[in-house]
Amino acid sequence: MAVTRAPVRTTWLELPAGAPLRPPSRPRPACELRRVAAVSPEFCRFLYTAVGYRWNWTRRLPWSYAAWEAYLRRAGLETWVAWVDGAPGGYFELVAGSEPDQAGVEITQFGLVPRCTGRGLGGHLLCDAVRRARELGGEPGGGGEAEGGRVWLHTCTADHPHALPNYLARGFRPFLVKVEHEELQTAGEPWPGAGPAGEPGGGPGEPGSGPGEPGGGPGSPGSGPGEPDSPGAVSR
Repeated sequence: MAVTRAPVRTTWLELPAGAPLRPPSRPRPACELRRVAAVSPEFCRFLYTAVGYRWNWTRRLPWSYAAWEAYLRRAGLETWVAWVDGAPGGYFELVAGSEPDQAGVEITQFGLVPRCTGRGLGGHLLCDAVRRARELGGEPGGGGEAEGGRVWLHTCTADHPHALPNYLARGFRPFLVKVEHEELQTAGEPWPGAGPAGEPGGGPGEPGSGPGEPGGGPGSPGSGPGEPDSPGAVSR
């Protein structure tokens, strides 16, 4: 695994209280959304690596088992998984009151596994996350009507270029931008040879999937004008 130091532009976005959520027009693919009632370090670390291993989701990798347990026990945290064909296709994590200086609910993790990109799932799953965040924040609505509490997240230039347009298409607005030098890992993978051929660490006999999607894996084209289907990385 190679590590390079490069400037990274991070954008924080919000869907303000009272702002409408704009669902995608593309039909929703078949999936079952379920909350993880019995969260465990094993399962949550699996989701974290399966979605984020190509996109520098590394900050939680050194956590001990006890550190994971302590994090998952925090008040106001929920983990939701989109099940596709009987297996996890993507997930989001919500935390109410995650930052003392930020009102509302934060979408702390969000993304799709590589096999589920390009199906139009990303925009719909983001809407699911917003609606549940508004419920968690004690506000009704969020289904397109101008109701609901504040929801916020962040993304960066280490993510796929479709990530930021996806958030903007759903109605999110930037409220803070920072540029900092960070150490970025390349050829990261959950096990040796996990990446498709043609990409660093790729195994033999597997066609490349095209450009990557932060937080969701590679190869998801846009879902149509103004509706990029990117799961997007909201945390690393």
